[in-house]
Amino acid sequence: MVNIIKKHKTTNIVFVLSLCAFLISVLIAIKIDVGTSNLYVYQAEAFLGGHLDIPEKLPDVATYKDRYYVPFPPFPAMLVLPIKEVFGVVNTTLISLILTLVSVLAVKDILKKLNTDETASPWLLLAFFLGTGYWLAVIGSNGVWFFAHIVCVTFLLLSIREALGDGRGFLAGLFLGFAFLSRQLSIYSSMFIIAALLANHSNTTKKSKVWAMLSFVFALSTCILVYLAFNYFRFGSPFDTGYSYLDLEGFLALRVKRFGLFSPAYVPFNLIYMFFQGPHLEFGGSVTPQAMDPFGTSITFASPFLFSAFFAKGNKLMRISAWLAIGLTITHMVFYYNNGWAQANTQRFTLDFLPVLLVLVALSIESIKKHMSLFYWAIVYSVTLNIITLLLFPLIIKLLSTLREVF
Repeated sequence: MVNIIKKHKTTNIVFVLSLCAFLISVLIAIKIDVGTSNLYVYQAEAFLGGHLDIPEKLPDVATYKDRYYVPFPPFPAMLVLPIKEVFGVVNTTLISLILTLVSVLAVKDILKKLNTDETASPWLLLAFFLGTGYWLAVIGSNGVWFFAHIVCVTFLLLSIREALGDGRGFLAGLFLGFAFLSRQLSIYSSMFIIAALLANHSNTTKKSKVWAMLSFVFALSTCILVYLAFNYFRFGSPFDTGYSYLDLEGFLALRVKRFGLFSPAYVPFNLIYMFFQGPHLEFGGSVTPQAMDPFGTSITFASPFLFSAFFAKGNKLMRISAWLAIGLTITHMVFYYNNGWAQANTQRFTLDFLPVLLVLVALSIESIKKHMSLFYWAIVYSVTLNIITLLLFPLIIKLLSTLREVF
């Protein structure tokens, strides 16, 4: 009995300290978010003005026929549009915190639908939100990249929840469509959503199955058509995303000039950073560390608990489709000229498939029950590394900078 009390006391301390660290970092990010640095706010303002281009050239803007466009998919801008209209100022970091609360509820429902052990469920919540690149995305949501990730993850989780829960194909497709209209590579998750819907409707009538599939395809296809039309009215072709019109600088410009946006030449670099690169401090010629490696840390070293997914059990079609969705997403990523730079202690592109990977991790719990202590320690390690790199390290850098100015 004493050991059980001590165990729960330790667990509570871990959860409370982790949550406090997360909230402190998020509140700091909300305070410094003045609402003028996110391109989606500019895109929302353009929508309200009845046009697609924005009035000025900003970082990450595509220049086409002497006009400036936000090249990224439009749903995050549509999400903030009513807030922009009513309040004028939009704090996208605060919105990300609200979306995080929605995502927490969605994950709780997903784990319940998967019959995940009640003891393990809180640990999976901690792992997903505080032990992965999700934390960085929240505190970086004043920028266009990270806000898109948060929106995508939220609606991908809602799609998975719907597919595993009530099984309404239309809503599952619509939510996935919103995720796609935030981050294009989430489209690969459609394979898993379809498998989950089929598993959910395994004991229903053929008519019910067909209706679920047709309504899913209709909703998702509508969102895809919106994106194609959005591209056409901006760049004259439904398949022109505008990424080739980005005004790149430095090594990214050199890469694209030599190899293009996609090339096998990027595979070694991207694979190493995806699976093998450890946490890395950059000194920049100084005797004190200046920053974390902006190319990030591999999922192997940043979030090792994710590899329990290889022990997933359960519905075979769901597991195969999940791995296929994840594999195709990673394959697409490793040929891309950019691995997510700039980022810290993560590969942020993994957020495009992380909700699907979470399902596999949850399905592995029964298989790894004899090794749950190791699994929990892997989560503690991942969360601690995020606390160090995302909260403590920036504070240390500021302190060292202040000391250098004084002395």
